Amino acid sequence: MIETLKSRFGVEEFRSGQREAAEAFVAGRDVLVLLPTGAGKSLCYQLPAVILNEKGARTLVVSPLISLMDDQVAGLARRGISAVALHSGNRSRELGDAAVVFVSPEKLKSAAFRRWIIGKKIERVVVDEAHCISQWGHDFRPEYLQLGVLKAEFGLPIMALTATATPRVVDEIQEQLGFQDPLVVRAPIGRANLAFSVEHHLGDKKRVDRVAELLQSDLKNGRAVVYAATRKRVKATYDQLKKLKLNVGYYHAGRTDGARANAQEAFDLGKTRILVATSAFGMGVDFPDVRLVVHVQSPGSLEAYWQEAGRAGRDGAPAKAVLLYGPGDAVTQARLRGKNPPPGAEAGWAALQNYAFSVACRQQIIGRHFGETPEPCGKCDVCTGREGTAKLVDVARKEQAARTKVSRERAVADASVTLSADEVVKILDYVAGLPRPSGKHLVAQGLRGSAARLVKRRKLDGVPGYGTLKHIPEPSIVRAIEDLLADGRLERKGKKYPTVWFTGKPVRKVGGTPRPKPTGLAAVLKDWRKREAKKRRWKAYQVFDNRTLEALAAQLPRTMAELEAIPGIGPKRLEKFGDPLIRLLMDY
Repeated sequence: MIETLKSRFGVEEFRSGQREAAEAFVAGRDVLVLLPTGAGKSLCYQLPAVILNEKGARTLVVSPLISLMDDQVAGLARRGISAVALHSGNRSRELGDAAVVFVSPEKLKSAAFRRWIIGKKIERVVVDEAHCISQWGHDFRPEYLQLGVLKAEFGLPIMALTATATPRVVDEIQEQLGFQDPLVVRAPIGRANLAFSVEHHLGDKKRVDRVAELLQSDLKNGRAVVYAATRKRVKATYDQLKKLKLNVGYYHAGRTDGARANAQEAFDLGKTRILVATSAFGMGVDFPDVRLVVHVQSPGSLEAYWQEAGRAGRDGAPAKAVLLYGPGDAVTQARLRGKNPPPGAEAGWAALQNYAFSVACRQQIIGRHFGETPEPCGKCDVCTGREGTAKLVDVARKEQAARTKVSRERAVADASVTLSADEVVKILDYVAGLPRPSGKHLVAQGLRGSAARLVKRRKLDGVPGYGTLKHIPEPSIVRAIEDLLADGRLERKGKKYPTVWFTGKPVRKVGGTPRPKPTGLAAVLKDWRKREAKKRRWKAYQVFDNRTLEALAAQLPRTMAELEAIPGIGPKRLEKFGDPLIRLLMDY
């Protein structure tokens, strides 16, 4: 094994945990690899794959991102190791002499594909970024949940790899994949070369100003990644840094494929040394010389923070990870979690706040969160200046407590406001002038003269009475609307999303004659779309719009080629939904 390591990978010796993991996998044992970012997880399966391929066997690697697959294929090619990635950008099923075959979890949903791929001398399975399989993991992917079928159907040895897994996530990974007496390879999570720190700032502008200071003072060489929680904050941060003539780009999932690729390539080639990004950037991306990672907004959990901050200093040289915490982060993350957050989301956020307001060694807090008991790191802001850090944290806590008190007092004061009879009439007049039923909070915003995007989109700023109750708190207007609903002067419309309407006033039909209720195949397709959207927490149109469903029902495609010709079905949707759609249409 050491000879193959030297000849094929150009490495003289193993890092911690690599040899044990590789030997166990070659021997046919299930293996769970828990190694920190930059510790060489990929070698744990790539070396066994090369050894097994000498006997004609292939290794199947399940990976969550096309870009990550392509990076791994290119990296193996540079070492003279044949590999192939099967995804929407590579329609060929030619495997040639590939030792490693990369696929997405979506592809493995197809029983026909599983039978085909296993028939191609697959003898080992690898699940990369395995925390995606757990609903308690910060990058949970529902498509990962069905990967246990590989063990159930084929009984193959499986290796799962991740850099971030709490004890709870570790247990769920093993359970979901059906592990049998696995070897668990774990290295201490601490990163001796990283200096962690937390700063508390009030206001987004102050945080961006601080980011600029850090970039100008600490980024003497190498690269920096600046993370934000939302696309809007990414763009705003980029714009402000660009004004300072800094060499910066930005990356988030809302940009076009080409724009994202260009941003990553510029960062890759060193044309831009600073990249502002959401969490969409980074999984599997390996830049050894990132000297600084700054979070201008808090991520949603301590696991996510560790994953993103851990991208600094992958070459082992000194690097910094700075979290700029602001009180508005709690509101932002609550909005991102939504009304029905996945399991573990609240606990993950609580752990992040504990990290931000703690006066214990930063790496000790992280280590304990992942079930370890590390020694103090000696490099973080607490270890190097505990007294000063404690004072700053105390000030931040008092300021937060004061803001919370003021907010509660304002809420009580707002709730105590009672509308006069004339003001109640203004509500009735405004609702009578609405173009269509609207939610009570939206009505209240219109009466207060809000310039919110949804108010303008629904044209509520053009209704007579707009802004006439700007002096009344929104909760009091909402309460008055509820009273009007209770005594029958206003009525509710709609069931799933109840709206407010003037009692007895007919609702004008929008768009003329309503569409007939779908029947037959059209109804089946709409039900399927509804299930797929609910599973992914998407809107129905994000799966397929009505025009595409109508074309499917009319043309009845029976092959992938025919399916791809349907308007609205591009490569990504074909990969994600092609197999189940073909099965549904054939069954029908």
